[in-house]
Amino acid sequence: MSFNVAIVGPGDLTGQELLKLLAQRRFPINRLQLIEGPVGLATSKPVTFGGRELEAREITSRAFRDIDIVFFCGSAELANQFATPASEQGALVIDLTGAFRGDDKTPGVIPQINAAELQHLKKRRIVASPSPAVIQLLLPLNTFRQWTSLKRLVVHSFEPVSEGGQTAMELFSAEVKQVMEGKNVVPHAFSHQIAFNVLPETENALDTGLTRSEWRIIREVRRIWKLPDLNISVMCLRVPVYIGMSQSVLVDLGKRVSPEEIREVLSDTPGVRLQDDPTVNLYPHPWQAVNQDDVLVGRIRELDSTHNTIGLWSVMDNLRRGAALNALKIAESAIEQKLV
Repeated sequence: MSFNVAIVGPGDLTGQELLKLLAQRRFPINRLQLIEGPVGLATSKPVTFGGRELEAREITSRAFRDIDIVFFCGSAELANQFATPASEQGALVIDLTGAFRGDDKTPGVIPQINAAELQHLKKRRIVASPSPAVIQLLLPLNTFRQWTSLKRLVVHSFEPVSEGGQTAMELFSAEVKQVMEGKNVVPHAFSHQIAFNVLPETENALDTGLTRSEWRIIREVRRIWKLPDLNISVMCLRVPVYIGMSQSVLVDLGKRVSPEEIREVLSDTPGVRLQDDPTVNLYPHPWQAVNQDDVLVGRIRELDSTHNTIGLWSVMDNLRRGAALNALKIAESAIEQKLV
């Protein structure tokens, strides 16, 4: 069986990655429709897929007729406007824009963790792919929950420039050039210069002192795990890296577990790859994660035996593993469950 698939925003970084994965994973496509908003359509270029050259059409509600699966990439505004009409016409809508991550009526799904949530879809067939930082955090830690409780999480998420989109990457390159030439930088992509710098924020701050991205991660983690009272602290930082998200994680466990036991469990965890040998300085680097389908984990260590505190470091391709691949796995899981 093959399916009619639409991608809204194929020119977005996640849209481009999704197109690559659809081909690499031989997703069963009968017809692929590329759709752009007026802004994206003005700069869109033909895309070669399956030996054919495809051109994007402008988005309208009628663009989703006879479509089985729709991926929304890039513009949250377009997702807010057209996801519901697409769903009403029978399509399974998978949102990567973040437009529905805060909506209690829309399940956030990481198929390796909560694919069963797809069974609850009824007339409103919209699914949110969680924030890349949440996917990176939960894929390795979810294994821990199978044999102990999690008492507290402290997360520092080092987020690359590509989380701001193609324009942010281009402006980052321009800033690097300006600094190397001894020129002053006037920031455009972020609140301050990002070249040769680290910003202790990735979005605007709330009255609580948390940034919007930090609160969103906390909310998504609690919701996906169904742990509304989970003690979790998050700090998001913007770092001068193009692609590749990194996280430093401290977790207080319900019982004492040795680093050796954790390494053994993680080595058999789908979607996770262990790189951890401190004797030879082996640990994951962001550049190593680019174009990889796994979360790379290392520097596993016991920090406080009194509170059963374990520390670890992880890296992930935020565009591929943290966005496009998760969305595609949602579609594959829905097909397996005969929901499409």
